[in-house]
Amino acid sequence: MVYKIDTFVSGNNAKTYVMKYRSAYLIIAAAIIAAAALTGCRKEANVCPATIFGDSMVLQRDVPVPIWGTARPGAKVRFSLVSADSQKDYETRADSEGKWKVLMDARPAGGPYELRFEEFTISDVLYGDVYIGSGQSNMELPVRRCMDAVAADVKGYSNNNIRYIKVPLSYEFKGPAEDLRYANWEVASSDSAVTEWGAVLYFTARYLQAATGVPVGMINSSVGGSPIEAWIGEQCLPGYALEELKFYKDEHNLDSIKNFNANLYTEWQAAHNALPANTEAKWEDVDIFTVDWAEDEKGQAICGSHFFTRTVDLTEEEAEGDAILHLGAIVDADSVFVNGTFVGNTTYMYPPRNYKVPAGVLKAGSNEIEIHLYSYGNVPAFVPGKRYSLETGAAEKSLLKGWRHKAGRRMPPRPGEVFLQYKSAGLFNAMIAPIKEFPTSGVIWYQGESNCFNAADYGNLLETMITEWRSEMGNPTLKFYIIELAAFEHSELTDNDFGWNRVQKEQKRTAERMDGVYLVPNGDLGEWNDIHPQDKKTVGLRTSNTILDSNK
Repeated sequence: MVYKIDTFVSGNNAKTYVMKYRSAYLIIAAAIIAAAALTGCRKEANVCPATIFGDSMVLQRDVPVPIWGTARPGAKVRFSLVSADSQKDYETRADSEGKWKVLMDARPAGGPYELRFEEFTISDVLYGDVYIGSGQSNMELPVRRCMDAVAADVKGYSNNNIRYIKVPLSYEFKGPAEDLRYANWEVASSDSAVTEWGAVLYFTARYLQAATGVPVGMINSSVGGSPIEAWIGEQCLPGYALEELKFYKDEHNLDSIKNFNANLYTEWQAAHNALPANTEAKWEDVDIFTVDWAEDEKGQAICGSHFFTRTVDLTEEEAEGDAILHLGAIVDADSVFVNGTFVGNTTYMYPPRNYKVPAGVLKAGSNEIEIHLYSYGNVPAFVPGKRYSLETGAAEKSLLKGWRHKAGRRMPPRPGEVFLQYKSAGLFNAMIAPIKEFPTSGVIWYQGESNCFNAADYGNLLETMITEWRSEMGNPTLKFYIIELAAFEHSELTDNDFGWNRVQKEQKRTAERMDGVYLVPNGDLGEWNDIHPQDKKTVGLRTSNTILDSNK
């Protein structure tokens, strides 16, 4: 979600917020410009390999590997695959549309190699085992979001034989795209280098590399919240999904939805800010884990703004240095201040709230913590069973109790955004089709949460997707590793009609029905209060073991 920088902040706190994040926006902008410049150097060359080919990539060992791209129509394309003791030259010519492709000889695991073109070089290339990881948010979930559970395992680890590339979010409804928008391979060169890597693939790669001794490359092509229909191509979609795709192929419909989305957040926030202050509200002691403050007398969610405050007493020693403010998980959004200083905000319900409190903000004596909570339609809440504390270098102070609450401006629920990336065929066209010729050892699939509403159809949809991908990728025996949905909320129910359990059953049934499809057990690893369980290390171990067992 995208918000203006003044979405959650007003009054005396606004200047602190703007100054704190102005530099961050500049850094991000500079990074985007730099990445564009690097891409531009390649694109302006006479010969341009597809985006998936780049420095530090891993190519699949023991099979011929195609290299493809674009050039001037009819142009001659020459490059060499070079190692310390060998060189193999390749040559072809671009067709009338400027497309070219060369099939390189199979090679065993090893490297490094260089792909030397006339105008540039792709360096630090390894041969090893490559996997595509796809699905939704539990596949996409980055290492940094799991640090409460895996920090000790990540800290200090590096391995130059583990590589990773994240396919950028993109969707296309008119047909398969020919190339990715942009993407860069990365190396697990330090613990800080992997914080944005998908945690499941990161740990799977670590265990695989340790077991096989060969380089491992992970391609993460996943999108949080995506249903399986978005990952199936037009030719294989069921009727209802084809009707949806037909609607989004129409440019007029697509533009209307984009305009609706563009104004959704700002209009709601502007309407909220335009309301008169709630002068009748009073500060009251509250148990933040009840609904007493969150629902009205009719049991309806009190959407809009809520304010919470409490104090924490610290000694001089406890107030020294940086601290971490742990605020569990909050529904829906929040901005947080400590002694009047903005320390962080989160714009949606799922991420853990772990906010750094810089040195100098805390003081000996009484310290005030203030939370501005915004509810957009869900019942506002602090998720129980999470970590709520102020962690300093000398102590950890519980924040489970002692809060006071005051209601802010009440609003009607905000209309829901139309997430275009969730629509049928869009992700297959933009994020799978452009890499379908890149050889891999298999696909790791972690998805199903967003198909609980049509769980009875999930098995057929999953089988259709696997069959299509195998066909499109030219490998009818391509192995698929389906990670079972983790337990969540009421998934301990045994009723077959309960969507979550039904998806799990369909995942297992698909693995039993189809050759070369394997189930990674994961149903026992969930967290009842978190759809994104943080123990991705164990998931990675089990995925690795399943892969190794399938190759025996």
